[in-house]
Amino acid sequence: MHSKDTYTHTILLQHCVNPAGLADGEYAEFHLDCILGHDPTIALLIDDFRRLGGTIWDKSRVLFTADHFAPPASEERAGILKKFLDFCKQEHITNLELFTGICHQVLVEHPAAVPGALIIGADSHTVTAGALGCFATGMGSTDVLYGLITGKIWMRVPECFKITLTGKPAPFILGKDIILKLLADLGEDGALYRSLEFVDHTDSGISMDSRFSISNMVVEGGAKAGIFIPDGITARYVEEKNGSPCEQLTVPDAAQYERDIVCDVSGLSPMVAIPPHPSHAVPVTDVAGEPLDQVYIGSCTGGRLEDLKIAATILKGKKTAPFCRLIVIPSSNKIYLRALEAGYVKTLIEAGAAIANPSCGPCGKIDKGIIAAGETCLATSNRNFDGRMGGTGSRVFLCSTATAAASALEGKITDPRKYFN
Repeated sequence: MHSKDTYTHTILLQHCVNPAGLADGEYAEFHLDCILGHDPTIALLIDDFRRLGGTIWDKSRVLFTADHFAPPASEERAGILKKFLDFCKQEHITNLELFTGICHQVLVEHPAAVPGALIIGADSHTVTAGALGCFATGMGSTDVLYGLITGKIWMRVPECFKITLTGKPAPFILGKDIILKLLADLGEDGALYRSLEFVDHTDSGISMDSRFSISNMVVEGGAKAGIFIPDGITARYVEEKNGSPCEQLTVPDAAQYERDIVCDVSGLSPMVAIPPHPSHAVPVTDVAGEPLDQVYIGSCTGGRLEDLKIAATILKGKKTAPFCRLIVIPSSNKIYLRALEAGYVKTLIEAGAAIANPSCGPCGKIDKGIIAAGETCLATSNRNFDGRMGGTGSRVFLCSTATAAASALEGKITDPRKYFN
């Protein structure tokens, strides 16, 4: 069945330059509400921007961040950062976040990310903002260049899946476990160029931080977007960050979806993704005992306050295993400060963690925790392709923060349930 009259279609219809031409599978042009860019990908388009004699269509709708090379760890990366910052200075970019956090977390903290917005970013994990009811998606530098100059983007209208979350998750189950299970069920590219619309019918509601993790990783199944239908949890988050009531977008009553999937999270086990793909996820018991050289808690998937709280809860009064490194990187300065105030950072340091400033860090083999050839890392990040975090033959397993913290204590992949009894 083709999708029709979905929440995704509602957003796209409101932004379509020619609404009469909007149809599934067809290309259409859309007005943009916001463009997200970071240091290395914006640097890629600067020469073409200059060659075209471009001007940015609306600087108030552009959010640029320096988060990958934050700060740069090599002369080459320092040059890329300089090129990016020189461009921002020359173009009088006012919404510039310099070393304040990972762009996707900075975006969801920014006033532009609200229900019904259409946002593109020069990074595939821009989909994270879908947790706030936006249609947010990643684009290549060429598409972002077009958007910066015109304020518009050409895009094929995606088919839509409806994913209803039900049941009551156990206290050790986070959004990361839910999305890993969904990716395992869908398979590699099982959601290719689909917009996944999540409806939260769980008993007490999935937390906002867990929703961000879920939306963040839909792209690992090939999805174009991962949108939570706005509800009270969305409204409270937006009102708290923006200081004003959340404007609600009407959700269609008679929407039709290509697929309708129900995911009962009640009996879900902690999940771990085996390299080399996030969809190769299994219950933690299937890989328990795998020796680890490093555990990484951070990234745009797993470095939020909820993550740092649960890690501190498990690690409080304990020490990490000998020879197992624990790297912790909060997703933004706001999160870092809140974690400091709550005492989580002190607890993590006392347990043996190395805390680094908010940035992408080792996730893309950039810095602050790169692993050597042959080493194994358990990470709360979103990708585990060969060499993703280090040398040839290095391996990355993906998990939630509860599993990561428990595993850091034992120096091997560990079922966190034993720490919740």
